[in-house]
Amino acid sequence: MTATAQFSQPTEGVGLILIDNGPRNFGSTDLGLRIIDALQSAADAACRVVVIASDRPGYFIAHWSLQGIIDTQRAGPPAISHRPRQPRVFDLIESSPMVVIAANNGQAWGGGAELSWGCDLRIAAESATYGQPEVALGIIPGAGGTTRLARLIGPTKCMEMILDGRPISAREALALGAINKVVPDDRLRDESIAWAAHIARWPAWSLAACKHSLIDGRDIGLDAARRSESAIFQSVARREDAIRLMAAAQARYDAGADSFDAIGIPRT
Repeated sequence: MTATAQFSQPTEGVGLILIDNGPRNFGSTDLGLRIIDALQSAADAACRVVVIASDRPGYFIAHWSLQGIIDTQRAGPPAISHRPRQPRVFDLIESSPMVVIAANNGQAWGGGAELSWGCDLRIAAESATYGQPEVALGIIPGAGGTTRLARLIGPTKCMEMILDGRPISAREALALGAINKVVPDDRLRDESIAWAAHIARWPAWSLAACKHSLIDGRDIGLDAARRSESAIFQSVARREDAIRLMAAAQARYDAGADSFDAIGIPRT
């Protein structure tokens, strides 16, 4: 079956990418390239938030294709002049100005879990699981399982997950801080899009700047991170469109509005 990553725009500012590579949605070079193309379609459509979800019941991405890994290793490193285009979907998601939400409807192990860790936010169905079982196959998580996951949940629990090998439930992942939300199975798609639509109501430049500041400051010392944060703050705060938004909010405060109404934050 040919891997697919279908892009659609369910509401303004929101992109939905539905991945399918039956029967178990194994990750592959082809699937990675198709996700990259779909992300570009989302950027071209001026999406501010993108949901990556599965169109295959029970599987987000089961894990990366073992045969694909075997074939790549047996082929050896390609000649530099003939290096094929490789999927860098994990890194592209991280560097994108768009906010990307992973919506796990079932099994997200190995590369499927790592695709989730590479996204900015994560929502899961009650029945979903996450796992890093690579140790059982004589390898290690190679796309963020020992790096991004450690930054999400800390080295102690990350070490446990990658050495134990057994998957954890969505509720366990939520308690660890690996994911953000757990919802009923039959509500996952709707809840994901609704969450994305709420986030997409905010200005694209401030969403991108928030993401930029957090990611850039994550892996450097506090002093350097604060300098970076301050510089990013100054770059957005001096924008005329940001100044207009702040001035309008101040005017609503002056007129007696509370903080919800002045800033424009929904009450629910």
